[in-house]
Amino acid sequence: MAELFLQVRLQTVNMSSNFWNDFHSEHEWRFPEIAPWQIQRALGHPIVDHSERVRAEWMWKRRPDPIMGEGAFGYILIITISVLLLLVPHIGIFLDAIWLLSCLLLVAFDVVRNVRWRRDYESSLRRMFRTMRSVDR
Repeated sequence: MAELFLQVRLQTVNMSSNFWNDFHSEHEWRFPEIAPWQIQRALGHPIVDHSERVRAEWMWKRRPDPIMGEGAFGYILIITISVLLLLVPHIGIFLDAIWLLSCLLLVAFDVVRNVRWRRDYESSLRRMFRTMRSVDR
């Protein structure tokens, strides 16, 4: 039983360490965040291995949607709810702290999810680029 507990604890520590590393990773990407067919068009429609192109397109379709949505609406909603929670007598500060902590965790989860997707997407693009051949051959 102690061995199982130790194994679960190590997995939890490993997952949180990976999460923390992904949250603080450098955001220097090699490719712009555009669809594979747009990249292929910009390069003059080179011949690409079909399976690698399908893989890159599949990864593109798996792009995660932002949890807070596009633009400032989600963040304005967080601030509005936070201010309204402060108006609740006696426990408003406690509710506000819980609300803000949960929103912070959601934003961190969104960042990590996007970083992990981006890393996988760039890997599939690199594989696709390795198979490119010029059309005029």
